[in-house]
Amino acid sequence: MRFTPPPGSTAELHNRLQTEPHWGYTIYRTTFSAQADAAFPTILRYLDACIKKSLFSECASYSESEKSPGVDPAIYQGTWAKYQPTVIEDAGASMESVRDHFEASVEGQGRRDLFNSDRMCIVIDEESLLTLLDASVEALEAEGPQHVHETTRFVKVLEAWPILDQYDSFPGWMKCSPRALWDLWKMMGDGDEMRNSWEDMDEMDEGVYCGP
Repeated sequence: MRFTPPPGSTAELHNRLQTEPHWGYTIYRTTFSAQADAAFPTILRYLDACIKKSLFSECASYSESEKSPGVDPAIYQGTWAKYQPTVIEDAGASMESVRDHFEASVEGQGRRDLFNSDRMCIVIDEESLLTLLDASVEALEAEGPQHVHETTRFVKVLEAWPILDQYDSFPGWMKCSPRALWDLWKMMGDGDEMRNSWEDMDEMDEGVYCGP
């Protein structure tokens, strides 16, 4: 059977994973309390579930046409099997200190701009945490293929080495719906700047990136 090729960004990730051991975001936790301690494991599971759901929804959407054999599901299964986020707990860290730590870590490994995992990271601070307290993996998995974009829940995604100047309104990071993390990963491929996604944000999304 001849399968339909996956989207270029997905195919690129699949090809990169022939040499990269894994892919995924580095997640910085910067808020600490009894409430945060209790919620954080569920939030991590929720972020994973959002990325997985988006990934496999893409696979399904490319297999809906009766005239098309669809994409090879093994590509998506293999891609997900290598998904591995990294969690760093840094109490009270500011966005600037997170950027400094992340950039130093990437630079120390000689990986600057080599892969999306090295170009951006997630920050869960108190503001983000409060929007995620009611997140439910079970509710997400029970949803049908159609859903309304959420602007109520978000994480902050920070770009390493952003190109900024004194007149810039882009701060080098943006709020992102957990449901849009897979879309953002693809948008940041090929060396794209995060500002492009930030500038395309719809006014209706209340300052939260919800995907293209």
